Amino acid sequence: MGAAGTMRMDRVLSGTAALIVGLGLARFGYTPLVPLMVDAGWFSAAAAGYLGAANLLGYLFGAVTAARFSERVGAAPAIRTGLIVVTLSFLLCSWPAGFAWFFLWRFLSGWAGGILMVVAASTVLTTTPADRRPMAGALVFSGVGFGVLFAANAVPWLGALSVGWGWASQGLLCLLLTLATWRGWRGLPATGGQAGTAAGTPAGKALPFAALLVVIGYGLQSVGYVPHTLFWVDFLAREQNLGTVFASAQWSVFAAGAIAGPVLSGWVAGRIGWYGALMLAVALMTVAVPLSSVADTVILASLCSFIAGAMIPGLVSLTSGYLSRLVPLEQHRRAWGWATTSFALAQAIGGYALAAVFGYAGSYQPVFLIGGAFLLCGLAVAAPSAGRARSAATERT
Repeated sequence: MGAAGTMRMDRVLSGTAALIVGLGLARFGYTPLVPLMVDAGWFSAAAAGYLGAANLLGYLFGAVTAARFSERVGAAPAIRTGLIVVTLSFLLCSWPAGFAWFFLWRFLSGWAGGILMVVAASTVLTTTPADRRPMAGALVFSGVGFGVLFAANAVPWLGALSVGWGWASQGLLCLLLTLATWRGWRGLPATGGQAGTAAGTPAGKALPFAALLVVIGYGLQSVGYVPHTLFWVDFLAREQNLGTVFASAQWSVFAAGAIAGPVLSGWVAGRIGWYGALMLAVALMTVAVPLSSVADTVILASLCSFIAGAMIPGLVSLTSGYLSRLVPLEQHRRAWGWATTSFALAQAIGGYALAAVFGYAGSYQPVFLIGGAFLLCGLAVAAPSAGRARSAATERT
């Protein structure tokens, strides 16, 4: 189906499910499993950390290979492969096994998550009418928040029965979503190569300078995601002495924000344009991250949790949508692949670097301040892209 016509809700909802599986569960569903595995003696805390890094490494590899993989096998088979791999990664890790076994499947789940983020999101946006893309993107990227919400609430409860149930519950949810959306990807081209060269636009054609600014800015901004996605709960519980119950509740607030963020971002983008909405979202995140370093009350912590939770998938949705206006639709998957690669690479490096900063300083406060500084740099890099957009009509969509 082309970009013109009516929005296919089955495909949009299939995209939402793909992001629940590929990022909400494959990435964030691992976080509540860590203390369960450590307490059960499956792995040490250090080994569990390396398994988390394996997912980030796989995500980077998936982002790099997603466009080429989908061009070779087709968008629908690529998406279905990603869904199956994530499902297997949970089900096949639901019993104690060696470190190498878990490392392999955490890496593969990261690779599949990168495939789903690039291919599924791009497919939905490029097969949706331009005036419906803000809301379509909002629905798709809200899947991240729904996955986080499930992981934050169901996994600790089921994991209390056994660690295996914590893994298996997510695998079963992935399986249900895979089966429910299998037919939603029908009607796509058999291979992606045709789209890559459509309209006389070679797949290897350089991206416009405006798109490159957005890609680089997106990578810089990703470092600002690290403090909340890796350190927020521990910061509140131990460094701010607010306790694990308070910190766990804040993770649920974060999840609520992750669900609402893409919807709010899509609503704003539909009124002030992709560029304005993106700049506003980055500015809000730039304030919220350093402000989090002094969060010591319910109101302030909840505000920071909700804004960070909302803006993390919101920025993803807005960046993908803005790129769809800066490049021809047939180039969007490649542009979004570059953006996701920039994001994954910078976040992986930033995660290790900020962990080293914490180890040296003995406090999380510098981590939040550095994250805010990178967000500001990302804002400064992406801001000039407005003057280089293809047309004024682009920004009004």
